[in-house]
Amino acid sequence: MRKKWRWPTAGVVGLVVAVSLFVIPAMGEDTVTTDVGLLRLHMAGDGDRLVYDPVAPGPDLIQTLTQTNCRLSSTGASLTTIVGGGSQANKQPYAGLKDHRIGVGQNGEGNGEPCARINKDLGQFLTLSLAGTLAGDSISYAEIDLGFKFNGDVVLDLRTGGPSGALVDTVTVPCSGLSDCGPDSGGSDNERAILWVDPSDDPGAGHWQSFQVDGTFDTIVVKPGNAAASGSVSLEAGFNGSPAGPVGATLGTVDTLFQVVDSFEGEIDCGETETLDDGGDATLEITRGFDTNGDCKGPPDGLLFSFESGVEGDELFVDFIAEPVDADPDTVAQFLEVITWSFDAPPNVPGGEDQHRTLSYDDPGGAGRQVMPWCLADPRDAGGDLPVGTAMDPVDTSAYLPSGHTSCLIESTSHVTMLGDFVKVDIVYNVGDGKRWT
Repeated sequence: MRKKWRWPTAGVVGLVVAVSLFVIPAMGEDTVTTDVGLLRLHMAGDGDRLVYDPVAPGPDLIQTLTQTNCRLSSTGASLTTIVGGGSQANKQPYAGLKDHRIGVGQNGEGNGEPCARINKDLGQFLTLSLAGTLAGDSISYAEIDLGFKFNGDVVLDLRTGGPSGALVDTVTVPCSGLSDCGPDSGGSDNERAILWVDPSDDPGAGHWQSFQVDGTFDTIVVKPGNAAASGSVSLEAGFNGSPAGPVGATLGTVDTLFQVVDSFEGEIDCGETETLDDGGDATLEITRGFDTNGDCKGPPDGLLFSFESGVEGDELFVDFIAEPVDADPDTVAQFLEVITWSFDAPPNVPGGEDQHRTLSYDDPGGAGRQVMPWCLADPRDAGGDLPVGTAMDPVDTSAYLPSGHTSCLIESTSHVTMLGDFVKVDIVYNVGDGKRWT
């Protein structure tokens, strides 16, 4: 639910709210995420599929899962890759699908339930990675239905950057079901494992097993653990499986669920754009241009590594901190910002140009807080890109920035939504970091 800053009654300038800041920590600390959608693994009599429901307006995307001779394949949208592996490479292990369960099959595996299980004694493992439409995104929360057999446990290796990427965390889910913890005994032999990063997503105690993990991930490697030499596991999604977790219960589904997010780890390279959102009151879309001399300085210079937004007194603010300014003006980093401010009523200030000129900023060069002036000219080219200079012919920022300023306002628009919210959008050109108030 979107937060709103509440303006008091007419004639009083100020905000009466409980302050809650949105903060991106310095580089090397926790990743900050923005929700982009929910990915559901649905496996039941009405068909096996992955369904992605994006936050942005648009239809759900569906990746349909099918099998031929129990070998898993898919059609439709590209949302994930699901790959089987094992220690017996000569047996050519592959991802399998049988009876609404995903496992690993291989040549000459024999009778039983090949393709429906991931077997310890064959060194098998199953890798699920975000791909296609979801490539570059991450998972911050998951409710995973796991089926057990022969008293095994399950190890989940969580990685970022694909199957060969960095290991984020390893989680061991023990078997605590009835019988021999096998899929043949239905839901009593299944566990719902909940993985979460943000403490606010802690599901608390329940029929599930809950694990806080060390960061977001885009790949899960599922394999039997060391509890039993003959143990096995299946990736499932509610068909004769475990009861729903808290999110699934809210949605009325026993599907396996993955919360998909855009992760920002504090670095922004030249030409990249990051959108940083505090939940609806202030959104900063920031694009880094090339340095004024055409270079692109690396860590720690020139990289956006901290962002904060919230309310101070009677004003909303956004603040980002970088270190792109040094003694040589030819190496200054350039940024283009689109700041969207949302209020539940128009601010108590005059309209017209005065309305747009309520934006002010904190000059990183030491001049302190100033009203942000209009740019002398729009620095963007026809494609919307910032100018690119060279060492011999650096960008002349004085063609855009009024004297004594490091930021200027390119455009400012405002409108009232159908719900009555007042929205103001400021497009800003600046060199260096800084704080903005409105």
